[in-house]
Amino acid sequence: MNNISQISIFDYTEIENLGDLERLKLFFENIEDKELCQTLEKERKNGRNDYPVRVMLNLIYAMKIFGHRSVESFRRELARNSQLRIVCGLSEGRYKYFKDRKHLVPPARVFTGFLNRLKTHIDEIKKIQEHLVKFMYDNLEGFGDDCAVDGKYLDTYGNQFYKNKKQDNRGEHDATPSCKTYYMKNGSKKNEWHYGFRAHIICDAKYGLPIKHKVTPANNSEQVELDNILDELDKSENEKYKLERMNNLMGDAGYDNGDRNKRLKEKYDINAIIDIRHVWSKEEEYREVENQPLAYNEDGEVFYIVDLNKYEKMKYLGYDKENNSLRYTRATKGKKVYRIPLETDYRIFTPIARDSKKFKAKYKMRTEVERLNGRIDRDYMFNDHFIRGLKKMDLMLHLTFVVMLTMAKGHIKNKQKNIRSLVA
Repeated sequence: MNNISQISIFDYTEIENLGDLERLKLFFENIEDKELCQTLEKERKNGRNDYPVRVMLNLIYAMKIFGHRSVESFRRELARNSQLRIVCGLSEGRYKYFKDRKHLVPPARVFTGFLNRLKTHIDEIKKIQEHLVKFMYDNLEGFGDDCAVDGKYLDTYGNQFYKNKKQDNRGEHDATPSCKTYYMKNGSKKNEWHYGFRAHIICDAKYGLPIKHKVTPANNSEQVELDNILDELDKSENEKYKLERMNNLMGDAGYDNGDRNKRLKEKYDINAIIDIRHVWSKEEEYREVENQPLAYNEDGEVFYIVDLNKYEKMKYLGYDKENNSLRYTRATKGKKVYRIPLETDYRIFTPIARDSKKFKAKYKMRTEVERLNGRIDRDYMFNDHFIRGLKKMDLMLHLTFVVMLTMAKGHIKNKQKNIRSLVA
């Protein structure tokens, strides 16, 4: 399918402004989970079929779309919302053999059992997400060119599990504690403690849609998991899903690492647009460039050394790909061009210079991953949940992204249809 430039600006708020039932119908019209449904039906074989697989899948999706934090709150919604029951496939005529209507809504144990079954089919759900991401690559102009990465804490509200302490099964066995450190420009640090899990997310920085993610215990390193995700993307069999489409990767100071910046450029040809941690001592204001009358500071600004205590800010001219260096000239005198190789300090010097307008503009695009995190908390209730266990947390986040991407797909197809009708 050819790209349609008229829909290149995709705004997820247009979906958020739809009513719950409208979003649910939009989702059901575009979800492609036939293989998952067939696999689950084969597993059931000749077992009881009071609540068919298709109906239960619809209910799980609806629970996410309607933003319920628990199965019980969703069951209460089902009991009073006849339209929701009909859309999901819970027809009252189906239950005419029951003596009363108490079984019209599946019991909590049915939801629990079905979610436990879904946890064993996470690979099929991942394939659904990958196909949806491929659709975005094919239909959204520039999708995947600029990406943002972030590690989002998914705090658990279960009791902390202690190996040497007696407790019941309500304790959270898979979660771990973790400390988030914020580095201030004045050199100070601020620590923030969490207990639970962490989602490592790469999303498109133009449209705010997820591309790849991984859920781990909270104390897993953001940097290590980023490397793992990049390797998975690089080895993907889906050509559209590979890293060759990514030009720039934006991240906060938690991903500041010179070796990674070097690897991103040399192995994947990706520009690192990553904030920097101020770790130089207060006494070290500048560092000199070897064999050149130049100096630089930790913010990536380059200066010409006029005299012992006199530094002149230099003008940035761009990236020299052939020599893998940044080009500078003096702003006040002459036209001589000085080149600073990136290998001088890969942490400070990146293909898009830190003190350039382009770097600052690209880094602002990182806010899309923060908006995505906000939707996860606000619309899908990850800031107030009853989810227990790493596998279930992973499942629920995958389902969340499948829901988001499927509704985005439906919205895009509707726009394409409207554009074609106008042309016709």
